[in-house]
This record gives sequence, structure tokens and C-alpha cells, in this order.
Amino acid sequence: MKFLSSYIGFLNPRTPRGLAFLVAASLLALLTSCGGDHATVAPPTTGTVVQVNMGDAPVDWLLSFSMNVTSMTLTPASGSAISVTPTATPVEMIHRLGIMEPVSVISVPKGTYSGASLTIGSCNLTYIDPTTKKQMQTKINGPFNASIPFGSNTTVGDTPLTFNFDLDLEHSLTTDGSGAFQFAPVFHMSLGSQSGTGNGSGNGASVNARNGGMYQMMGIVSAVSSNSFSITPHQAANTFTYQISNETRFQGRIAQMAQLGTGMGVMVTARMQSDGSLLATNVRATMSAGGAMGGGIVTSVTPPTGQPATAFAIVMQNGAGASINTDYLSKTVTVNVTDTTTFEIDTDRVSLSGLPFEPVFDRSNINVGQSVLPFSESDLVASTTACDTAGTSCGTLTASTVRLREQGFRGTTDVAINPGTSTTFTLTLMPDCAFTALTGATEILVYQQTATNVEDNTAIPAGATLRVHGLLFNNGGQWVLIASTIASS
Repeated sequence: MKFLSSYIGFLNPRTPRGLAFLVAASLLALLTSCGGDHATVAPPTTGTVVQVNMGDAPVDWLLSFSMNVTSMTLTPASGSAISVTPTATPVEMIHRLGIMEPVSVISVPKGTYSGASLTIGSCNLTYIDPTTKKQMQTKINGPFNASIPFGSNTTVGDTPLTFNFDLDLEHSLTTDGSGAFQFAPVFHMSLGSQSGTGNGSGNGASVNARNGGMYQMMGIVSAVSSNSFSITPHQAANTFTYQISNETRFQGRIAQMAQLGTGMGVMVTARMQSDGSLLATNVRATMSAGGAMGGGIVTSVTPPTGQPATAFAIVMQNGAGASINTDYLSKTVTVNVTDTTTFEIDTDRVSLSGLPFEPVFDRSNINVGQSVLPFSESDLVASTTACDTAGTSCGTLTASTVRLREQGFRGTTDVAINPGTSTTFTLTLMPDCAFTALTGATEILVYQQTATNVEDNTAIPAGATLRVHGLLFNNGGQWVLIASTIASS
């Protein structure tokens, strides 16, 4: 397969990032389970709270990559290894492109650690053949084992920490040119501290996931009390419990804490406090109990864009609800649209003011290549046929709401990027980009607003490779992205 050879050329080694990436693997050893067996974790009295994030170094040719973390052991500097009961924790990486998302908030015993061992059971990946334009799906069977010695002993002390665990997927996934993929996970890690008071905002604009923040963490409400609630995410190892305060904003289906109930689907923006507890700054209720939601990239629209859609297909990157099987990750789901379906735009971190065009997202303006999150008031109806074939639907959701979400791209800029300014630039996409294979587009016009976060508050020169996150629109045939974040890649 010719296109696979091009992928090999694209997956060249680069200089490792971070100084102590192996530390994160040791903390991931404490992941416990997935599905309904999540363990609730409270701030410890004898240990230290850490937030373990996972993200994906930029990779362009995949639509989805999910993997099951099945087991891990943590090795103390002296003594026997600490065994962790292995149960699969599914994690999808492409929606984490260039960003971080929590997989666990856990209590780590204080002490010194020298290494860890990691096992990933299997991986599913979905991509577009750049020659035939067909959607392809592959499963890579494990197990994939890694013995991970630390470069130096690592001590966990008293202060809550954030461990940003970055899968370098671009250099972890290779092929021998015959159509077979190999996976040898490579990770990088950076350390952060807890966000503390005053470092978050109700709309999520300044919540820093690398330092204990959580932005729109998706899950089902599993418990509610007068001043806290818990959610169970599909892609996390434990239940997350959030405190509320007068800073907490409630949106969507509810306007106050008293309206929050078990079984509801929510997206929570939060930050870690100095004692390791989580403070919710924004709670958006998206669906009632018994519903389902599933986010991903649109791969087809029926009928084509420009006419009122009756259905569209997504490659699943996330989801929540009792009927959402974690096996659906990296698979196709059909979303039905009706006259009563509401279309909305996620403007929590993106300003749409002052633009020379009107961004439109509605039933006639939903496009292949956009990232969306459909909500349903009813369960997903599973397909009666096997969905292991690429493009074959695993099931159907009837959407009450479809929300346009932020997504990430990597490319080169034709102008210099300066923090705090408003400008436009052309982002030339990377070779073998899945978005190009889906749409034929090789460029995106990016709008940088004065509120756009340029990471590290540092200018980026023209011609540099960068990654951009924001809201994607098709404006009269031209792809435009309103940026929330711009960073050097």
C-alpha cells in the first residue's frame, strides 16, 4: 500500500521532550478500572493527590486512536513492586491532539520511586486512505509491555502535583510497508503543580489542564450532595468528585445545583485546589438521565452540506451514557437529525466577535471534517451487524442537540504570531493530514483574536510549525478556524 510508505517517512524521530517522562508512567500504574467499577478518590491523609493527564503529541494522518491501559506496577526505590489490579481503561488520543485531559486524580503514597512497568492490551485506529479516500480501520493486538526505569529516583512529597503524560504517537506507530502496523509506545512528561485558588474562570478561558485544570470533562453524574457531586467518565480510571462554591456556574439544562441529578450527562470545567480537592467552575448539563452523547469527527453528511441534514456519521473519539460502549471508540456512529434538533456553537474559549463574516453552524451547515458533540435524550441503538469494518455504523443516535466543538490542527504559518494581537494567517497543513484526505483542503485561514491564548506568551516566527485549536467553519467554500489557542509544535 503506497500511502503506508509515506507514513513511514512522516514518522521520523525527533528530539525527546521533557526531562522526566517516565515519572508519569509510574503514576499511571495507579489507574484502577473503567466502566462501572470506577473507584472514588478523596484527598488522602497519608499520601499526596496527583492529577494524571494524558495528551497526544501532534499526529496528522489519524482520525482516531484508542488504546486500553490494562495493567501497571510501580517500583519503589527499595522493596517489592507495588501491584495494581489490571482492568482495561480505554483512552482515545486524537481528540487530545496537543492538549491534556485527565485520566485519573489519585492518592500517591509519599516516597521515592525508581521505575514502572506498563501494559497496553490492544489499540484501534481509524484513518483515511489518501489515495482511495476510503475510511480504513485497523486493530493492533497486544499486549505491549514496557519496563520503564526512571532516570533518577523520583520523590512524591506533600504538594499536589500534575503529571502531563504525553504519548508521542507519531513516533510510536510504524508500519513495515505491507499493511501491518506496529505500536511501541513512547511517552514524554512534564510536571505541573495544582492550580490553587484564583487560577481558573467560570468559562474555562484560563483553566490550565497542565496545572490541575479540567476543561469540559465529560461524564455521567453518579452522586450529588448539597455542596459536591461526582461524575463517572468513560475515559478515566476513577470517579471525579467536585466541590461547588459561589464561583460555580451552571449552564445548559440547569441553572443551579438543586437541579443537578444522578444519571445526567455533564461537562465540567474545574481546577485543583491547594488541598488536592477539585473545584467546579462551570457545569454544563447536556442531557437528562437515560440519554447518550458521543463526540467525534464528521465523515459524511446526508444529504450533502447545503441542504438540511437528516443524518451524519462520526468517528467516535469520546462519549458518555449507559448505552455508549467504550468499544465504540475509533468506530463509526450514525447521528439522526430532525426538525427539532438544536445546533449550537461552543464559545466557552473562543470569541466570535469582530469577524468579517458570520460563523454559521446549523442543519444545512454541518460539514465533513468538523468536530461535533451530539446529545440524545434516548439510548444509542446498537447496530444488528458487526461494526468492525471501517465505515460500518456501530449504532444510531437521534440528536436533540449537536454542539460544534474545538479541534486541533498542525501546520506552518505564513506570518509571525504575536500574543495579544488580532490578525489572520494561512495555516498550511502537514502532508498526509487526515483532514486533507477527507476534504481536499490543504490550507485553513486562521483568525487570531486578541483573546486567543498564545502559549508561553511568546512570539512565533513566520514559517514556523505550530498547532492551533479552535472552532472550524466552512465560509462559502473557504475553511476558516477561529483560534482559542496557538502554540509552537
